[in-house]
Amino acid sequence: MISAVNITKTYIMGLVEVHALRGVSVDIKEGDFVGIMGPSGSGKSTLLHILGLLDRPNGGGITISGRDVLKMSDDEKSRFRLSKFGFIFQDYALVPELTALENVIIPAMAKGMPPDECVRTGMKYLGEVGLSDRRGHIPAELSGGEQQRVAIARALVNSPDIIFADEPCANLDSENSRAVLELFKKINEETERTVIMVSHEEWHKKYFERLILLKDGMVSEDKYL
Repeated sequence: MISAVNITKTYIMGLVEVHALRGVSVDIKEGDFVGIMGPSGSGKSTLLHILGLLDRPNGGGITISGRDVLKMSDDEKSRFRLSKFGFIFQDYALVPELTALENVIIPAMAKGMPPDECVRTGMKYLGEVGLSDRRGHIPAELSGGEQQRVAIARALVNSPDIIFADEPCANLDSENSRAVLELFKKINEETERTVIMVSHEEWHKKYFERLILLKDGMVSEDKYL
């Protein structure tokens, strides 16, 4: 499904070059639940963002579902992300003025889904994350765990093939983190969606099917658990 070959990424910080990725190659199969782990600064989020087409590498190649995504225009990448990917971030990235339901249906509206279908689909996924009764609440009226579940419903609303999650439990306590990970596991097993998640917590490993360890911008280990 995803094939990344010799990916490099260098950031210029003033007069200093920061080599975030130094020739990373990974092949991720459809239906994998992949955890990307490693020390701080090892390139975990950089790799996730590049695979999710949120950032561009300095070198290397990426094909997703047989398409050379680095040759796409910005508009083509946006449409590809909208139809193929769902994103979940550690800070939830919800619009504070919108209700839970309104936040969930943003990607469906952007894709051009009719309004009544947006609402039906949004309610379906709010129900799947256990928040139907919170549909009219704005983020400030929701707990951290509830906000992250809204973000998960939003990531699912367009039925993506791949879910990218960048440290989605970083701002949650252990109980809510466990609930989010159980939800990811359920989604992965029941729908066979590919889940790629960045984490720094050792206990998260038990939820992953596959582990990719990064160190100093390179893959130090890649194995099925």
